[in-house]
Amino acid sequence: MKILVTGASGFLGAHLCRRFVQDGHEVTALCRPTSDDRAIAELPLRRVDGDVTNPADVRAAVVEQDAVIHAAGNLAYWRQVRSTQTRVNVDGTRHIAVACREAGIRRLVHVSSVAAIGIPRRGDGPADEDFRFNLGTTGLNYHRSKALAEEAIREEVQRGLDAVIVNPGSIFGSFGHRYRGGEMIAKARGRKMVPAFIGGISAVHVDDVVDGIARALERGRRGERYILGGENVSYRRIVEVAAERLGEHPIVVPVWPVVTGLLVAALEPVGAVTGRRPWITFDVHYCSQRNQFYRSDKARVELGYTARPFASIVEDYLEWSARQRFTTRQGVGLT
Repeated sequence: MKILVTGASGFLGAHLCRRFVQDGHEVTALCRPTSDDRAIAELPLRRVDGDVTNPADVRAAVVEQDAVIHAAGNLAYWRQVRSTQTRVNVDGTRHIAVACREAGIRRLVHVSSVAAIGIPRRGDGPADEDFRFNLGTTGLNYHRSKALAEEAIREEVQRGLDAVIVNPGSIFGSFGHRYRGGEMIAKARGRKMVPAFIGGISAVHVDDVVDGIARALERGRRGERYILGGENVSYRRIVEVAAERLGEHPIVVPVWPVVTGLLVAALEPVGAVTGRRPWITFDVHYCSQRNQFYRSDKARVELGYTARPFASIVEDYLEWSARQRFTTRQGVGLT
């Protein structure tokens, strides 16, 4: 099958390209001309330069493809990039959907996010695909843009497009010399006290998300959305699981909303002046105090989706970290 992957040089996109190449598909990677494509450079695929915000680039990229995996997106949790984020996440998705419909693409898988589902209130339990989006007036532009992007997909489905939406949780996994989410695990090492937000996330390994997307491509029902989440864990529990595996016994100190709110009030104005995203923003403050918990029952039943427990993600990170230290030592020894 001929498969186009947008956002191919990014974290999830690169993992998708690797999986589809390994499965024997003919992969085309759509990347911006300025993208760092080292993560996919050694793969036997075709690279096409283009931007999802440019309709002409998109139309040229989807020509003669059998399927498209739309994984491109702007993930910044910062209000200063609102206009750019909306162009990429909403307009870019609309361009992809329209081009796929007009080109007669057999299947589009749109990679959305649990952000487009909304955030359940504390005590309500994990949200599913039918949860009513509740963040439209919060100022969380990433969440709103992903919800609007899904609307653009559904509009084209009504016009005849065959598309499926997937909503991954908080993805962990290796990417070059980094491990996404690894900082949450690493901070349990060698510290007597570890701060932790009072909320939580649906933690999922990138390989499980990639497998879920491949299954959605093959088995997903047209017009449906599928949550691809993992174990629902509090930030406190993340530290506890990591500490247990490391043999550490830190005191977990809760970071209350008043603290993060004061930090945002102090740091965001500075970031607006310097153009540099502060380490904590309003979006992070809002989300980190809430349980972003979700259910993947629908994906398990209809797609055969499975996700490993969070303890296995910790093991994967520690094995990756050990390999990185070994590689560094070997490199130093050879110079």
